[in-house]
Formats: sequence, C-alpha cells, structure tokens
Amino acid sequence: MKRSVITVIAVILAGLAILITGCVKEIPDEPPYSTIPYDPEKVLTIAELKQIYIELGSAYTFTDDYSLFATVVMDESSGNIYESSFVQDKTGAIQLNFFYTSGLYLGDSIRVFLRGATVSDYHDLYQVQNLSAADNIYKIKTNNFIEPEVVTIDQIALAIDTYQSTPIKLDSVQFVESELGTTFADAVNLEDVNRMLEDCNGNTIIARTSGYANFAGDTLPKGKGSLIAIASVYNGEAQLVIRSINEVQLTGNRCGGGGGEPIDPVAEVNENFDSVQDYTDVNLTGWTNIKVAGDRRWQGKTYQSEKYAQSTGYNSGLSDMETWLITPPVINTNGDKELSFKTAMAFWAHSVNEPITVLASTDFDGTNFETATWTEISANLANAGSGDNNWVESGAVSLADFIGNVAIAFKYKGSDSESTSIRVDDVVINSGGGGGTTVFSENFDDSWGGWERISLLGAQVWDRDNNYGPDDSPCAEMTGFENGSHTNNDWLISPAMDLSTYSSATLTFETARNYDGNPIVVKISTDYDGMGNPNNATWTTLSATLSTGSFTWTESGNVNISAYTGQNVYMAFQYTSTNDMSATWRVDNIEVKAE
Repeated sequence: MKRSVITVIAVILAGLAILITGCVKEIPDEPPYSTIPYDPEKVLTIAELKQIYIELGSAYTFTDDYSLFATVVMDESSGNIYESSFVQDKTGAIQLNFFYTSGLYLGDSIRVFLRGATVSDYHDLYQVQNLSAADNIYKIKTNNFIEPEVVTIDQIALAIDTYQSTPIKLDSVQFVESELGTTFADAVNLEDVNRMLEDCNGNTIIARTSGYANFAGDTLPKGKGSLIAIASVYNGEAQLVIRSINEVQLTGNRCGGGGGEPIDPVAEVNENFDSVQDYTDVNLTGWTNIKVAGDRRWQGKTYQSEKYAQSTGYNSGLSDMETWLITPPVINTNGDKELSFKTAMAFWAHSVNEPITVLASTDFDGTNFETATWTEISANLANAGSGDNNWVESGAVSLADFIGNVAIAFKYKGSDSESTSIRVDDVVINSGGGGGTTVFSENFDDSWGGWERISLLGAQVWDRDNNYGPDDSPCAEMTGFENGSHTNNDWLISPAMDLSTYSSATLTFETARNYDGNPIVVKISTDYDGMGNPNNATWTTLSATLSTGSFTWTESGNVNISAYTGQNVYMAFQYTSTNDMSATWRVDNIEVKAE
C-alpha cells in the first residue's frame, strides 16, 4: 500500500538539506485576514511539491491544508496559455491549471491553498490542477517581478527538469530559415504550431504558440536577437512558451548575415578567417552563411595552425546538402575590382556534383538570397587531382562584368556519400587584386638590399649565399640546424616602405620550407625605429599562405596591408626554432603594390 502523503512529506522535509542545497524556506508575510484557510506549519516549496509526485509515482490530490508561496512568472494576458499560470519560488517553478481564468498577472505574489488541488505531470511537465482562483489563490502583493535567467539552448536541453516552467532569456537566436515567412501559429483555424529557433552554433529548440495567442497571426521576425519565454517540456523535449510578443526582439543581422537587415556595401574584402572557431558556424560581420539543403553551414576549422572556412558532407547522414558562404557586397562602381582566394580539399568523394562553385551577384543585399541573380565565375579551384590539404590559388579573377555592388558566393553541394571536405581561405576583393604602383620589391639576387638580419637568440643567422630561389637564383634562408637543432629567434626586417601617399596596398611574397619546426611569422610595424631591436616596436602578425614542406615554393596570395597606408611601415619575417625541432625556411620575391 502507498505511503500516506504526510509520511512522504515528512521524509522530504527531513532530506531537504540534501535535495535543495543551501535552501532556506522563507514564508512571505500576508495580510492578517483571509477567508482561505492557512496553517503556517503546513507550507511546501515547489521542489517539495514535485518530490511528492515523484515519490508516489502518480498524481496526488491534497486533502489537508497545505499551502505554497510563489510568484507568477507568466499569465494569460497574451492568450498563449489559457486558464493557467506559471509560478516560481526559490526552489523551482511549476504550472498552475485552473477551472476558469485566474485573474492573476505577471509579478503577483500569491499563496496557493492546496486542499483539493492535484499535483501531477502532463507529458513530463509538472503541474498543479483543479484550482479555483476564488478558493485556492490568495494574492499577497503585485509587481514582484522575477528577472529571467540568461541561458543557452544547450543549457535548457541538458537540464530541462531544472529550467522547466521558469522564465529564461536567450541571446543571439533566430528562427530557422525554413520557417521564415510563416506566422507564429494558425490564427485562422486557431491551431497550435511549433516553430524552430536556433542559435549561431546550429542548436535548436521549439517555440510552441497557441492559435489563440494575440500574436498568433504575426509573421515570424527574420532577424537575430534576444527572446524571453517560459522553458517547458513535452515528452522529454524542451520547448519554449512565449510570454509576450514584446519580448521577442529579433531585429539584428542573422547568424552569418542573410534574411535580417540589409548589409552595407564595403570598399573591399580581406578575410583570412583567423577569428573563426573550430566546428562552429562561420559568423562574420557582413558575411552570409546560408543552409539551402540539410542542416549544415560553412564552419571554422584549423589544420596545421591555419584557420579557414570549411564545408563537408562527411558523417552528415544527409541525402542532400547545400550551403552558401557569401561575402559582403563590395562597391565596384568602376568595375576595377578583382577577386582572389585559395581552396583546398580533403578526402575526395564526389562523383556527381562539383563540391564547390563560385558565383557573383550585383543585386544581393543580405536579405534576398533566394531572389538575387547569381552568375557562376571561373577560377582555379581545388579538385580531385589537387591532393589532400594542398592549397590552390584562384588566380586574379576580374569582376569587370559585375558593375555596382558585387557579392561573391562559395557554394558547397554534397551529401553523406558525396562528402569531400572543401576549404576556403584568404578571400580578397580589391582594386586590381594587388595592382597599382610597385613601391617595394626584393628578390635578394644581388645583396641584402638594406634588410636587417637580427639574431635575438642562437648562433645561426639569416643567409643568402645559395641559389635555391624559385628560378634557381639567390633567396633568403634561415635554419636552426647545424650539427643538430638549436634554439633561435631571428628576424629579417625590411627597409622602411613609404606608403604615406597611398590609400590601399598589397603585399606578396613566396616561401619554401622543409623539415619539422615552427612556422615562419610575417609581421608589420609602423613604429619600428630601424635601430636593430624589434622588441622596441609594436608588430602585427599578417596572415598569408606559407609553404607546407618539401621545399615547395608557395605564393603568399594577396596580403592586404591597406590598414597601414598613410605612413612608413616595416615588414619582417620572424624565425624561431628549438633544440628539438628546426625547420629550414626560404623567402623570395617580396613585392608591395599600392594605389
């Protein structure tokens, strides 16, 4: 035979120190007179109320004069819930269901008289049923608002029992693209509807709205932003119940752009993806990252210390996958802009589709992906014959045919079976792709040409006494190996480059390397004094394509240094090695063009 509720409650109260760590029961003061019975010795918390149901394993109807003190965290005013309220105390939250509308409002502090009420659950959502506002509710005070807790979709999904029925706030969320253009619910047939919210990492959660809600017929907002709702659950799956349309503030640019506010055109693009996070959707200012088929977008990835954008169908389980990564629109009024980038592939598995296509549009503004006009453009791309992990330079792609504001899209098409991994890096769109006046060049054929060789650590130094350059001519070379590896810190610093009269500039060079060791670091400074100590200056690391080994000469790609124009600059190659590893690095054909 089941234990009596009094026995169960006694057990619960005895174990409170364990079940609710650090919780001290506080019974709010109430006015001295009420027609609703009250026994101060019989007060339960929401956590204790839930535990009664858990202990009994079934619904229980109270026959004694127990009470619950709580605060209303969602009322019926929006129509999204009916004849019910959500309430919360310091131990948790629960739904109250009434025979009729309750007359309760957000922020009401109440005492719930539990005699005749039933504690149960509805598809895993804890609730108290069979309540009458007249017989069971005593309002103590008003405007006692509880601030929503800021959480993530992941947190709710992993701990729904903790968060259920509580007010929460999500930041940087949006409705998924497939839902855009629809309404919150069916206001015509008065039917409830589930809509899917997502964050910028692709985590999703359902927002369920009643057809009777006063915002049921409102079109879903297209943008990204914050949302306040009640965390709920149905058959173990987390859901959200929106309290008010005023708490849905999705007005910003969507994750990765697209579908939100229009994107302002930019003068140029120079993106090396150094800010992306591994296995996280690319979300860069002005860029658009769109899922067309399947549930994957372009994501950040790192290989051999280089970051880039990657798309892959590997392990996706998808029969069809398509995702587009789109640059901001670039001002190309004179048609003088050029595009350059590099691609690489890994684990080629495509046999039907081309995994990557590059397209251009002059009418894409960040909000009209589906209706914009896209034209495929030709460029050198990684393919089945490129070899795994080898970067392929696109070459300079003229955008003269795309007058106006031109956006460039990298389209990936694949599936679980057509699962080639495609990588994109060093996307540059500017005037002439590095064209203009040559303000500096160095090939080390005749001498050091004013370059400083500074050894801060180690006996080895930069050398040019060889003919190992791309055309069998001299080049600059540095290695920490001499009868074994040695620790070194050596700088090769250029003469001053006068960029004071220019507004844009591009650096190019070539590198070759072999053996294990640290990568060479390319740096630039505007305050180096030319006196031989680089530690006295501020240096910024530049992102460029470097050789991956076997003394293979590799072009850097167009490195945009326009941020350093209007002044004199120095550039440097910093080499480091250890007693365990000392790669050999070669540098040649350095050139800076400006306009």
